[in-house]
Amino acid sequence: MSIVKQKTDQVVDILNELEIDLWLTYVRKTSEIHDPCLYFLTEDSWLTWQTMFLISKDGRKTVICGRYDVPNIEMIDIYDEIISFDESLQPDLLRVLDEIDPNSIAINYSEDNVAADGLTHGLWLRLNKFLENTPYKDRLISSDNLLAALRGRKTPLELEKIRKAVEISERGHKHLAESVKLGMTEQDLESILLKFTEENNVTVSYQPLINVGSETTIGHGKATSEVVVKQGDLINIDYGVFYDGYASDIQRVHYVLKENEDSPPKEVEKAFDFVIKAISAGAEKLKPGLKGWEVDFVSRKIITDAGYEEFKHALGHQIGRNVHDGGCLLGPRWEKYGNSPFQTIEEGQTFTLELHVFIENHGFCSVEEDVIVTKTGCEFLSKRQEDMILLKL
Repeated sequence: MSIVKQKTDQVVDILNELEIDLWLTYVRKTSEIHDPCLYFLTEDSWLTWQTMFLISKDGRKTVICGRYDVPNIEMIDIYDEIISFDESLQPDLLRVLDEIDPNSIAINYSEDNVAADGLTHGLWLRLNKFLENTPYKDRLISSDNLLAALRGRKTPLELEKIRKAVEISERGHKHLAESVKLGMTEQDLESILLKFTEENNVTVSYQPLINVGSETTIGHGKATSEVVVKQGDLINIDYGVFYDGYASDIQRVHYVLKENEDSPPKEVEKAFDFVIKAISAGAEKLKPGLKGWEVDFVSRKIITDAGYEEFKHALGHQIGRNVHDGGCLLGPRWEKYGNSPFQTIEEGQTFTLELHVFIENHGFCSVEEDVIVTKTGCEFLSKRQEDMILLKL
């Protein structure tokens, strides 16, 4: 069974659970603007004319699309009714709505979840014009909760692909550790990872983030040719891949030993130990039923209580069809995150657990693991880094 078949069946269960009568996805020219939920609705995301996907809580699956998009929709053999149009999809839309008579119609907009915010403002205006003088205009609601559940609850096939992406990412990290040489630039390290990615017939899930020593800039910046590997440096690597459309996201930290060293300095060991302790505490806290912020709070407090500066990002985001997959966030109760940290953790969600501290004269110490939420807690998908990777160069 294909992932699209699994997910469109799953939608029906979620609609009933949330007591939503109909989910309506409205797109056009998807090569230009791609609604993130299309991954779960069609295997061929290339749609030229305006298209509507309608799935009702009683299991009815309908597509209204332009005449020349019909063959691609037919090929996936999922939809009960495929209606083609030439001049306007409004008449068929109103007919289908009259047949279903939904009291609630979920459409893809969200203030906080980018993965549920695929409906453009222009199409929202068109949809409202289509529904003028009908009762349906006042029945539109956000699909935020629906899509959070759909993206978050991984099917066995989805999880299989994520596990493979994690495994490839881990091999990439190992390959890089075996390839580092003194004097290499951040860009050199990036090139090693990009070559490994190409050789393994996958793509990166984001541009690799390479942070070498204390002169680097943490965050989402590009690798530079000005920062080079030297003894006493921490090397932090953030690298993930897409395997068959599903993402991994892993960070590993290394220490370049000086000539007279067999282990890192005490301040580096201390920082690393607290990073691992904080990730372990987050993993122990993570379980269904909690709010995302509750997990973040536990790990964040360990870092700040130890005297380190608070990390300026969430402890963990979901991964899946995208590397930042929306929905519940293991993050602090900051305005910029909106409602995401207040959402409920569910079984089947896959998260990162990641944080960092800065050590003067050495650089950033950061570790990131991928986990899946189980019935009683969480399982690590990645092989945990519990010891500093020591490089004798």
